[in-house]
Formats: sequence, C-alpha cells, structure tokens
Amino acid sequence: MGVESNERGPKFPSRHVTRAAAVLAIASLFAGCTPPPAGIEVEPTDGAVPWTALEANDADDEFHFVIVSDRTGGARPGVFASAVPKVNLLEPAFVVSVGDLIEGYTEDQAQIDREWDEFEGFIDELEVPFFYAAGNHDMSNATMAQTWQARFGPSYYRFVYKDVLFVVLNSELFGMVSKPDAPVPGPWTQAEQLAFIERTLTEVPDPRWTIVIVHQPLWDYPEARGDWPQVEAMLAGRDYTVFAGHFHHYVKVVRQDSNYITLATTGGGSDLRGGLYGEFDHVAMVTMKAEGPRLANLMLDGIHDENIVTEDVRDTMKWLVDTVQSEPILGDGETFSAGEVAFQVTNDGSQDLTVAFQVDPGPDLDYQGGAGAATIPSGEMRRFVFELTARTNVPYHAIRPGQVSWSLSTHTGENPVDLDVVSALLPVAPLPIPVGDAPTVDGDLAEWPALPYRVDRQGDVVSRDTAVSDIAYSFGLRAADGDLYVAVRVDDDSLFADESRGLLIQDSVMIAVDSRPEPKRSANLRLYESTRRDLAEMAVGFVTLPGVVEESYYLRFLEGSRNAVTAETTTTESGYDVEFKVDGTFLDGHAGGRWAAVRLAIAAIDWDAGKDVNEIPWHSRGSDGVALHWQPNRFGDAPVAASGTFVRDTR
Repeated sequence: MGVESNERGPKFPSRHVTRAAAVLAIASLFAGCTPPPAGIEVEPTDGAVPWTALEANDADDEFHFVIVSDRTGGARPGVFASAVPKVNLLEPAFVVSVGDLIEGYTEDQAQIDREWDEFEGFIDELEVPFFYAAGNHDMSNATMAQTWQARFGPSYYRFVYKDVLFVVLNSELFGMVSKPDAPVPGPWTQAEQLAFIERTLTEVPDPRWTIVIVHQPLWDYPEARGDWPQVEAMLAGRDYTVFAGHFHHYVKVVRQDSNYITLATTGGGSDLRGGLYGEFDHVAMVTMKAEGPRLANLMLDGIHDENIVTEDVRDTMKWLVDTVQSEPILGDGETFSAGEVAFQVTNDGSQDLTVAFQVDPGPDLDYQGGAGAATIPSGEMRRFVFELTARTNVPYHAIRPGQVSWSLSTHTGENPVDLDVVSALLPVAPLPIPVGDAPTVDGDLAEWPALPYRVDRQGDVVSRDTAVSDIAYSFGLRAADGDLYVAVRVDDDSLFADESRGLLIQDSVMIAVDSRPEPKRSANLRLYESTRRDLAEMAVGFVTLPGVVEESYYLRFLEGSRNAVTAETTTTESGYDVEFKVDGTFLDGHAGGRWAAVRLAIAAIDWDAGKDVNEIPWHSRGSDGVALHWQPNRFGDAPVAASGTFVRDTR
C-alpha cells in the first residue's frame, strides 16, 4: 500500500521501490491459497491455557511512523547520525521531521549546500521514506527558501496513508523566529499556505485522523502566534494531533480536546537534564490505532509514553527548578573568617512543598549545623541561613565552595514531583579593580606586572572536574580612561584550535561583564533563558586561538554586546595569553551613569588535540562539560548571587 499525495513531495530512493516489490513478491506466494486465519492458531486443549488471548495486535489498518526532532540550534555532533540506524531497527512505515535539520542562518550558498549535502548523507542511510519539514534554521532568508524549493519543492504539503491525513506546514510563513511579524521571504506566501490548508481540509474532509506537522509551537506563547488561531478554527471538529519542535524541551498540551506535542531534541542544543525538564535526545514512534495515535518516546535510557511531561508537570517544573535562590550577601575585607550564606525557597505551587537539605562545607569552610527539613505552604517563602567559619583565614577570591544538596517534593494533581538540586555554598565579597594606564590590546601581557587571580581547580560545583583537563589560568583586571581591561594567561600543554569547530569544542576563553545596577547585576540567570534579554546588556567576549568565533548560533543574538569587546590572543611557551578591552561607554550606558562596579563571569575551555567529541559523554559536553570556571557558573545550575563582583578603585 503506497503513500497517496496530491501535492509534489519528496522522491523516494530506488531502494524503497525495491523493498516494496519484495513485499509484493512475498504476498504473491499466497495467491490462490486459502487466506490465513484472522486469529492465532493453537492446538485444541481442555482446561487452563498458557496464553491470555488469541487475537493478535496486527490490524490491517494499523501502522507506525517515527518523528525526528531538532538536530541544530547548537548541534551536538554525532547524535542525529547515531539515531538513523536505530530508527531503521524500528521498521517504521516512514519518518517525518519537525524541522531544524541544518544550522543555516546564512546567505552563503556554498555553506548552505554543504550543510544540506551533509544532512542528506544521513538520510541516505534510512531504509524508509523521509518527509522534510522546514524550521527556522532551514529557512531564515530568501536564499535558504529558494534553496529549499530547488532541492525539495514545496515547503508545505500533504499526504495520505491508510486513511490518515498528514499536513506538513511551514511555520516560518506564520512569522520568522528572528522577525515574528514577518513571513520568510521567498517563493511562498502565508496567504497561499492558508489557502492550501483550507483546500486540503475540504478535499480530505473525513479521514480517520489528521496529523499536523509544524516546526514552531505557535500556540505555546503568551498569545498564539500569527494565523495559528485561524488554522485551529479550520481543524475544529475533526480528530487531529499536532507535532512540533523548536523549544528543545518536550511538553504535551491539550487544546480543542486534541494533543499538541512539542518534541525535545535529536541532537540539537540541550542541557539534557532529563525527563522532568523535558530535555533529552529522542525519536517519537507513533502507532496509528483505530482510536487514534499512540506515542512512545524512545531514547537511550528507555521508553516513555506521551505523558512523560504533561502540561501541569511542565508548569510545576518551571518554578520548582529555580525555587532555591541564593541571596546576594557581600562581605567586606580581603579575607573571610566567619559569616553567613543564605537561600530563599519559595513555594509557587498549589500544594505543600517539602524541603530537605544536607550541607557539605567543602575543604575551606566549617558548618556546625546538621541536615534539616521543612514544609512550606503554598504561596509562602522560607529563608535558610547557614553560619560558616573558615578553617584558616582565606582570601575571598580563593575560597573553594562547598555545597547544599536539596530534595524538593510536591504534587500536581495526582502526580508526585520530586527534584534534587545542588547549590554552591560560597561567601563572597567585592574585589578591587585597580586604575592604571591603558594597555595595548595585542595579546602581549608585558604591560601586566601581576595577574592576582589564579584558577587551577574547578570553581563550579556541578561542572566537570578538572581531573579530566591539564588547564589552569590566571587573570587580572584594570580600569583605564573609563574602559575595563581583562588579561588572562592560560597554562595548557596541548593547544587545540580548529576553525571548523564551535567555541565549546576547542580551546577558548569566555567572559561576560555586567555593569547594570542592582538587583540585576547580582541576579543569577540560566544561559538559554537569558541569551537575548540579559546577555545583550552585558559585554560578552569569546576568544579561541585563531581569534573571535563568529559562527556560533547563540552569538547572533549578542551582536551589540560583543561589539563592546575587543580581544587579541597570542601563544606562549606554556599555553596562550588573551587581552580583552571592554568599552566604557557600553558599561556606562547599562549602568545608568559612570560605571563603578561590574560582575565578571569567566571560564576557559580546554580540549586536547586529537580528542574526539564523541568520546565525551553527552551530559559532560558544553560549557559545563569542558569549562574551567573561576567561581560557580553564573549561568549554570548552582550560581552564587553577586559572585565575581568587582569595584573600581576611585582613589
């Protein structure tokens, strides 16, 4: 039984025809023979039987297909390619994508062609038909849209299989991710797509089910995007399910008594924090039953049904994951002897929140208290204060952090939600920025007589330990003529630079300088959530050995803040040196006046030549995987409020 289509669609490789012919050849062996029985045949027996039923689960109108999700937006090499043979093992009727198949976001035709050639090489290994869908990475400008048309034809289309209607839409015509109020320019218009949807639903009025594929979850914003309400009005009254991607985390939402499922990733950028976060690499296997589709999420660590994250669990996790907040308490002086660290835990849910904690003060601090627990009613906040002393007086900047392990438990409906999180335990104090002459930004640190801050161990309690790395670094700051300068000397006996790699998988140094007034400056932020809003107000610098990395997807949102930073790097006998200049005008603008204090986040990435990215476990990759942080990562899972605060010396 073939795939029926009234629209131009993907052409199937000849092997699919060969396979279909083989199936027909096998079927022909039964021509003229008595049809096999509908049930399972057994030898008649009396009494008890060692089976439960004899009707096999193999109805003629049932089939299953696979959906693959986002591969790009911070692609992790090897994941999508490794998924293809696993999909073949599932023997689906066909495979459907939800888009973001190449990195894109370029008008360089040669680059676009290279990326599509690479992806089509993956698809050549599939043994079943593959249906393309356009995501924002696949179609972000007219050049990419025209390339799509030349390679794949229409960007929206339909097909029917076993009385199930599949409608594949181009979400970028509803509004581009980069410009939500404008459709992607190119061969198609949104009016034409809406007319196609209306015509399709008229011409196929009564399928047993309708499957809609669209990249952006246009419904899952504070207000539905673009013309999506009009599409829902057209779909009203029929049995349908919608699948999307784009957000890189899974959630099922119910609208119009229909399931709207946003998939996680198949290799795209992700923190991979697991099920409750909806962050995992997977493929979705959908079995079409008489009563509708049944979905199984297939991933490396097992199989989960469609309720792995429901809307109420997702909404609970949104507040629960950040409910433990470090308080910005700044000490004074150069060394720490005694003081307190505090956290606020707020219950934003509708049920009681049970909190339990254990304290590991680390190698430099002492804590005389024990483990504890508390129940926080809905809508209330509880403050937890930990009194600490130093084992020996230690400079604030050199304290090795301890940690607090929290167990959080609540309910959403009948579903328990239990989450374990870790907080860094670290007293902090503002550090001075000396004022001096402006150095020449050339990567030569001869004008820096001292680099007072030494980083030779992992300062972030949830990042990969430095035992896997041979890296250390020293750094210093200087204010001159209103600008800020940062010098970094990296000790690394195996330098690795490759312009074809992203900044996280080669040697590099990253800084973010925040001059905003309180409370913004001391607040902690997750990287993905803060990329556009907060990082755009910080001066951000990324430097590899060849120079500043330009091609990273996430850096496109930071053009203004990156332009505020000048950087140069040089190699040395022991590694490499880096100089940054941060524009004082930029800092003043975001400080609301002459900048007096900044918060510095700094990390060095270490890779050794010859190290294969695929040898590093997925959970250990990215900025937390190979990054050596001075203090707990401000953008990570265990930040310390106000850490890395420096004050300009006005004497």
